[in-house]
Amino acid sequence: MASVFYDVLNHIAIDSSLNPNGTSERGCVMSHLVQAGKNDLILYDRGYVAFWLYALHVQHQHHFCMRAKTNQSLVVKDFIKSKKKEAVVTFHPNKSSIQTCKDKGLPNSPISLRLVRVDLPNEVEVLITNLTDKSKYDVSIFKSLYHMRWGVEENYKRLKQWVDIENFSGKSALSVLQDFYAKIVSTNLTALMVMSSQKIVTKKTQHRKLKYQVNFAQALSKMKHHLIHFIRQAHNNIACHIQKIVFYISLTIEAVRHGRSTPRKVKHTNNNLHFSAYKSAL
Repeated sequence: MASVFYDVLNHIAIDSSLNPNGTSERGCVMSHLVQAGKNDLILYDRGYVAFWLYALHVQHQHHFCMRAKTNQSLVVKDFIKSKKKEAVVTFHPNKSSIQTCKDKGLPNSPISLRLVRVDLPNEVEVLITNLTDKSKYDVSIFKSLYHMRWGVEENYKRLKQWVDIENFSGKSALSVLQDFYAKIVSTNLTALMVMSSQKIVTKKTQHRKLKYQVNFAQALSKMKHHLIHFIRQAHNNIACHIQKIVFYISLTIEAVRHGRSTPRKVKHTNNNLHFSAYKSAL
């Protein structure tokens, strides 16, 4: 099970891990948070809801915004019934949560957090956050703020479809780890190049009606021919070569069209079967 602590603003993987099958998403959080900065705001989907995770963020003074499960917590259910846009509520740990906090060395005292209601076309979404200062963080910002978490899903799609991260060149644990982290590094290097290329694209397309961005899939395709050269020549003067590839990447762009939405198609497929990449016999 792979987990990536992802910067949605700069499109960089801050931390990543490859874990034994059966490891929970929440189980990866503690190692990721070591890499979190003081002023970072961490976005979570509803798979991370847990009292001990709230306590962990409070203990280390990390800001978070998390989507709540609307069909489990009585506190959340009561908040939805109240029709309020926001409320500061207190979460109390149950017996299981108290034991988990003790096992992880976390405090188990009640925690006051802020609930925010977000009305979507077909459902009500509730966000949990420790950004409780209403004068500093107005309720109106949270819908667009949480929407930025979609960049995490886009990154996983990118890793699976474009980088083919589930396709390993060997069957040993070492070869799997090497392939996984090599592809994370290559994606990060591409993201750095795209950041520079985007400045060129923005300047060239500023007169157009729509906003344009670098096509990341094409950027990955272009970068694969240069990655080894970058790594081998990292200590030499490669500024000229970097400038060339940055300009090359800026040539392939796509329009940004906001507001589009397509119903999600849920596929019930078995994803446990993977095939090794073909290896040259030469």
